Amino acid sequence: MVKLKDSLWKSVALHLVLLVLLAVSVNFHTPMPTPDLPQMNVVQAVAIDKAVIDAQAKRIQDKKDAEKRAERQRLAEIERKAKEAEKKRQQEKERARQVELDKKRKAEEKRKADAAAAEAKRKAAEKKRAEKAEAERKRKEQERLKAEKAAKEKREREKKAEDERKRREAQERAEMERQMQEQLQAEQAAQQRRRSQQVLTELQKYTALIKQAIQRNLIVDQSMKGKSCRLNIRLASNGLVTQVRILNGDAILCRAAQTAVYKAETLPVSPEPDVYEKLRDINLTVEPNL
Repeated sequence: MVKLKDSLWKSVALHLVLLVLLAVSVNFHTPMPTPDLPQMNVVQAVAIDKAVIDAQAKRIQDKKDAEKRAERQRLAEIERKAKEAEKKRQQEKERARQVELDKKRKAEEKRKADAAAAEAKRKAAEKKRAEKAEAERKRKEQERLKAEKAAKEKREREKKAEDERKRREAQERAEMERQMQEQLQAEQAAQQRRRSQQVLTELQKYTALIKQAIQRNLIVDQSMKGKSCRLNIRLASNGLVTQVRILNGDAILCRAAQTAVYKAETLPVSPEPDVYEKLRDINLTVEPNL
């Protein structure tokens, strides 16, 4: 485009120079000297020459005009072509600008598309990483829950086994304690029976001794034969008689028996507390030995 413009301007300048040279050559042309002729011939020659000159001048002028018109047309054509060339150049420039704009637009669109694709790819990769991380987290969470469940089940089994062991141990201890308690109760019962028998024997012994002490102090006669009296006697721990009450029986015998008890003052008692407990408030029947 630039080369075409330079060629056009060079052509226009060259034509302008030619026109200037042509004009200078016409205006400054010196007519050739003519030889002396007779006057008639001179007048006629002058007239002829003038007509010829005028014709020639006209032809020259016409030629010049034609050349000027041709030059103007040529210059107009050159100008038109130059304008067309300029217009075309501008159009080419505009097209080039449009092409450049389209190129830039397409490049921008491509850049944006590439950026969008890269962003989409980045987001897809990020999403994939996030999904992978989430899947890994869920997997680890499931493993943790599974491990916790297994540990819990193990603890429950161990606790159940421990509870069962404790239950068996408790049951065994309870059974042992029951057996020991039964054995102890049996031993205590046997001991109690033995002691009760001993107490009973001791009670019978001391009851007999008390009766003997009363009989020794009892004053009787034949009217008391076959009679009896039931007394309640309270004794201190040393055998001291603290109270004698007549419960029932023959009145005469009862008064005599009461007097005999008080007369004895102290009666035999066992040093054993459990035996004394049964002697401290004793009921007995007095019958005279007749």
